[in-house]
Amino acid sequence: MTPLLLVVGLVGLLSLIVLLVQRGGRNKTPARPPRPRSRRILVGALKLIGFAVVAFVLIGGAVMVSEDHRVVEADLAPAPSQVEIPDDLAFPVEEVTFKGGDDLILAGWFTPPQNGATIILLHGYGGNRTAMIWHAQALVKAGYGVLLYDERASGESAGQRRSYGWEDPGDVEGALRYLGSRPEVDAQRIAIAGCSIGAQIALQAAARYPNLKAVWADGPSIVRAVDAPAPVNWATALNALSEHILDMMYQARLQITPPAPLIDVIGNIAPRPIVLVGGGKALSDFGSEAPRVEYYAQHAGSHAEVWIIPEAVHCDGPVQRPTEYVARLVTFFDRVFNLK
Repeated sequence: MTPLLLVVGLVGLLSLIVLLVQRGGRNKTPARPPRPRSRRILVGALKLIGFAVVAFVLIGGAVMVSEDHRVVEADLAPAPSQVEIPDDLAFPVEEVTFKGGDDLILAGWFTPPQNGATIILLHGYGGNRTAMIWHAQALVKAGYGVLLYDERASGESAGQRRSYGWEDPGDVEGALRYLGSRPEVDAQRIAIAGCSIGAQIALQAAARYPNLKAVWADGPSIVRAVDAPAPVNWATALNALSEHILDMMYQARLQITPPAPLIDVIGNIAPRPIVLVGGGKALSDFGSEAPRVEYYAQHAGSHAEVWIIPEAVHCDGPVQRPTEYVARLVTFFDRVFNLK
């Protein structure tokens, strides 16, 4: 049912209820002297306002639920795409496959390290491994090995559904197993980086797997509704309500135990270092993602560093400040692995 039909149906239902109540009231109420005209006008106006408020709440709620249902359907649908090695790719890659957390076959690219350290790179929602080529090139140039892979039910990886990061941390365990099987890789010198949902998955995975030595998380999304900071205006309040509805819908559709909120587990990464990157440019009434990134940092503890890029919106730091971004990214991992 579309939101428009839902609205029309609710308005009709409310009108019918009001009509029946008014008729029932007239049949049962004994005759009495007519009220003064001014009082009748006031009572009528109050009834109309009450009806409008109730109708607005019910219709608005129905539209929100309908829209959230549409979002869940889109979010969980597979996002396959063909992935080819670009002709102008500036570093060599090997096409690889490995098993994810529940034996799904995941497709990726691997480049062995020259400095002994390897970084797993995770893309944003609905994309594929090509979205992390820029990061991979910067890291490979600095001597790092990289493993870029398509997340479950995305790109060329298997899977009947995506899960908004709820089921993905187990796939990172599969990536760790795969890297452990490569003779070129030191299993004690692996870190992870991601953008958006990829950053969220990276943080969940690091909280779960201690052999991930550090995390670079750019624009990490929420796992559960409580991961968002407190609302500051009407738009963020409505969004918070919508996120709670989405939590229930994801659980109903996925039929799994929901993962813990990120704010509850991000502290488990300590004392391993984290860089949390966020865009500082506001989007209308919803503001920027900076408060969410800073909220994560509060729960992560003193080992987490925050970098807010004022002119960035979401994961576009490499476009807004490419030179600084490369320098910070490489310097961070160099410091983690005592390379410089």
